[in-house]
Amino acid sequence: MNDKPEIIYYKSFICPRCIPTSRFLKNLKAQHPEIKITEIEILTNMKKTIKEGIHGIPVIAIGNKRYSGVPSIGEVLELLGIPSNN
Repeated sequence: MNDKPEIIYYKSFICPRCIPTSRFLKNLKAQHPEIKITEIEILTNMKKTIKEGIHGIPVIAIGNKRYSGVPSIGEVLELLGIPSNN
């Protein structure tokens, strides 16, 4: 069993709205290398995307919570169970 905090990121390389979300996740990973980020490219994973009920991108999924776009870092850390340094 893997208890490492995980984010699933649904995106596409042709999505301009995914750029700020990708930057956010890159910065988050730099600050918290213990976080696992799984990127799902929707164009090559359509069955999984449809099965998961993803209808638009970008989407960040943490447990049962989903964000369209960029959530606050505080929300993400709280959902992942990581103490915030703020």
